[in-house]
Amino acid sequence: MSAIVLHVELTLKPERREAYLVRARRHRDNVRNNEPACRNFEISVEEDNPNLVRLYEVYDDNGAVEHHMQTPYMTAYREETAPMIENRKLTRSIMAHD
Repeated sequence: MSAIVLHVELTLKPERREAYLVRARRHRDNVRNNEPACRNFEISVEEDNPNLVRLYEVYDDNGAVEHHMQTPYMTAYREETAPMIENRKLTRSIMAHD
């Protein structure tokens, strides 16, 4: 089975940008430290629009994504960051070269 790639594009509320980035880094570290089936988790900020953040996550398979979505730290991250986000778009892909 091919790896699953999640691209999450977030438009942040400008006044909550820094708080979001601090919280997102903590979430990234939780994932990296607790989910061996997560191959990659990166956070990027668009140069021309610092309120546009993209998360790039790669998981071994569907089971790894399902596990990720059900972890307590994922639930906490979603609840805590919801007020910081104006818009959220999730795109799910399959790794082409796996």
